[in-house]
Amino acid sequence: MLKNGYKILLIKEGKYDLRQFDVSFFHVVLIVSLLFIFSTSLFFMFSEQLSNWAGSFEIEKHRRNNRILIQNIEDNQKRIDSLVGKLDEIKKQDEVLRKLVKLPPIHDDIRKMGYGGLDDRKNSKEYNYLLPSNKIDLDSLNSNLDLIHRLIKLELLSYNELKNKIKQDKEKILTHPAIYPVLNGPLHLSSDFGFRRDPFSQKYTFHDGHDFSTKIGTDVYSTANGRVVKSKYWGSFGNYIEIEHGNGYVTIYAHLSSRDVQKGDKVYRGQKIGEVGNTGRSTAPHLHYEIKHHSKSIDPSQYYFDISMH
Repeated sequence: MLKNGYKILLIKEGKYDLRQFDVSFFHVVLIVSLLFIFSTSLFFMFSEQLSNWAGSFEIEKHRRNNRILIQNIEDNQKRIDSLVGKLDEIKKQDEVLRKLVKLPPIHDDIRKMGYGGLDDRKNSKEYNYLLPSNKIDLDSLNSNLDLIHRLIKLELLSYNELKNKIKQDKEKILTHPAIYPVLNGPLHLSSDFGFRRDPFSQKYTFHDGHDFSTKIGTDVYSTANGRVVKSKYWGSFGNYIEIEHGNGYVTIYAHLSSRDVQKGDKVYRGQKIGEVGNTGRSTAPHLHYEIKHHSKSIDPSQYYFDISMH
C-alpha cells in the first residue's frame, strides 16, 4: 500500500464491477499542474480573439440601437439646414433695414467670428465610428449649430440697434423713398436710370428715372411720407404728381391715367396717389418715376427696400 497516497474507485452501474487505482500525492499535484498549464495556455491563445469578438459584438449592438437615433439626427439636420436658410433671409432683411435707417452694415468678418463652440469637436470625432455607413458628420452638425447660435446673437444685437434707431428717427426715416411705386416693381421695371435710346428720336439721351411698364389703371403709391407740391397735366409728362418729402428729397410720378391727390395734400408711404396711364409723350402704358435730392436726379435703384407689401 502507498503511504500518504490516494485511491480512486470506479464502480460500474448495474453489477458488481470494481476497479481500483492507486494515486500518489505527486500524481495529484502533477495532474492539477498540467490542467492549470493547459487551461492557462488556452486562455492566452484565445483571449485576444474573445476580447475582439466581445468588443465587436458590443459595437454592433450599439450600432443597431443607434439606428433610430441616427434617423432623428438626420431629421434634425434637415431642420437645421432649413433654419440656416431662414436665418440667411433674416440677415439679408437686416442689411436692407440697416441701410434704410442709415446704420452701417455688419461686416462679413464680424459675422464669421465665433462665440465658442457648443460642443467639443475632438470628442465628436471619437464617436464617428459608431455611426453606420458614416451617414452623419457630427463635426458638420456642430458647425451648423455654432452658425445658428452666432447668427441669432448677431441678429438680436442688430434688432435692438435698429429698434433704438427707428424710435429715435422714425419721422425722418419715413420721409426717405423706400419702396417701389407699383406693386411687384421688379417685374415691371422696363427702363433704367442712365443713357438709353430715346423711343421717339432714336438718339441716346439721359433717362432721369425708372419706367415701369404695366397695364392702365394699375395703382401707383407714394414711396415716402411727404406733401404734394404739384398735381396736374404737365406737357410731355402727361398727368403728373410731384411730392416733397423733406431733407432735400422729391419724387415724381408721370404719364398717369388719373391723379388721386391734389396740391397741398399730405401723403404717407404706401398710400395710393394715382393710376398708371399712357398720357403725355408716351409710346405705351407705363409709369415714369424719379427721385431728386437737392434738385439733382439720383438712381432710384438705391432706394428700393424689401419691406411691407412692396
